[in-house]
Amino acid sequence: MANSLNADISSTKEINLSQLNLNHSTVQKSQDRKVAEVVIKTRLTDEEEGQHFTDLRIVLVGALGAGKSTLLGHICHGAKDNGRGKARLNLMRHRHELESGRSSSISHEIIGYDSEGTLINYATTNVSTWEQICESSLKIVTFLDTCGFPKYLRTTMSGLMGYAPDYACLAIAGNAGTVSGMTKEHLSIAVMLDLPVFVVITKSDTASQSQLTNTLCSLLSVLKSSWVNKVPVVVRNENDLIHCTSQFSRRGPELPIFMVSNVTGSNIDLLLKFIHHLPQPIKMGFDELLEESIEFHIEDVYSLPDVGVVVGGVLVQGRINVKENKWYCLGPNSKGKFTKVQVTSIHRHRIPAHYVHCGQAATLALTGVDVNDWKIHKGMVLLDTNDPHSFIEFEAEIMVLYHEVGISAGTRGMIHSGSIQQHAQVISIDPVGIRPIDDSTEESSSLSTDTLAIPSGYRGKCIFRFVHEPCYLRVGARVLFMEGISKCLGKVSRLVYH
Repeated sequence: MANSLNADISSTKEINLSQLNLNHSTVQKSQDRKVAEVVIKTRLTDEEEGQHFTDLRIVLVGALGAGKSTLLGHICHGAKDNGRGKARLNLMRHRHELESGRSSSISHEIIGYDSEGTLINYATTNVSTWEQICESSLKIVTFLDTCGFPKYLRTTMSGLMGYAPDYACLAIAGNAGTVSGMTKEHLSIAVMLDLPVFVVITKSDTASQSQLTNTLCSLLSVLKSSWVNKVPVVVRNENDLIHCTSQFSRRGPELPIFMVSNVTGSNIDLLLKFIHHLPQPIKMGFDELLEESIEFHIEDVYSLPDVGVVVGGVLVQGRINVKENKWYCLGPNSKGKFTKVQVTSIHRHRIPAHYVHCGQAATLALTGVDVNDWKIHKGMVLLDTNDPHSFIEFEAEIMVLYHEVGISAGTRGMIHSGSIQQHAQVISIDPVGIRPIDDSTEESSSLSTDTLAIPSGYRGKCIFRFVHEPCYLRVGARVLFMEGISKCLGKVSRLVYH
């Protein structure tokens, strides 16, 4: 049946009917019969050259010392840790990271799964590059390893927002005995961004029973709070895994928890099976976004010999086909101007591709830009329009999740929106429409009129002004306004041209 539909199947669970508690006559009739659960996946055609795999992005978040890099090193390179950080050495990119053990940049690693659900990583025979992993896989999972040190929170925010991950994996050290403030910070941001979260408790081999119990109790109190409202489920065996995966993929209240050890390798196989069964999230309005004009957010910039300027990022809407030889607008610069460029080649997971669709991450080689006159940086965009605009001011309807004194005119903070990270200042607040987040009927009349401000737990409209340079935004774009422990979430409702 699968072959006739051009699909692959893999079994997840089989039960022999003779093993069930049935009456004697039923057992005799059902001796050679089984009940099975299977996963059915459509094969992509050979015409989709370089795109024959499904792509999933998972961001790893958690506090310093939670074992994120070690876990990722174990999963991607197949090498167990020695208890002193050996497994994470393959992910470190800078000398100070090797010396301190603290990640200060975002590392990208991939694993693959073939049609039968077999893991393909660097420990697989005859596999040593990303290209070989992609050639052998029908599903590619890209991991984004973020920073746990509070000093590098902006870098972590870049991984959470700029690369548009599909899922978030929250790592917690089992021997910590509690959930730290930075762990709660990362979890709250993931929840605000509406990312499905699952939890991995590491160091289960060195943690005592009391430490594990205290860690789970602390996590339970966080998950039961109103801003998370999840039901934790500890995955111990295959039956728990199948139940959690089906509920988790439907965005149910269950939150899977895996207790693993990177030294002994316990329960790593359950975690890998869970990742294999994770589906590609269904994005609302995907077909409409595919036909929209191109909007590519730039996250990384490279300069390669014999190639020139290469930019990496995520295509938010539209599709780019390298064979079309079209001209695109790149910008804005510090003066809000754009320049014309062409895309000469596209790479996805370091493999050449003819096109890239919305929602996919890729690197693009650009030509036509003068690097002496133009300093390409993170936060710029690539647009398919003849009349691009940049904006220094914008209006957004925000929800003040927490602010000590409330948002008022003059409040400064960091704006995060896609690949944009820039300080902005609140210019004015609309006095009409300030209301509680959970009650849209109550108006601002109940608030004090001495100082116009939006306190914690309320929503309202503000006009923001970028401090340094204009940026490109669009109406409906999600924005996160943060400063210290203050958090506001909202969407752009109006733009003011530069």
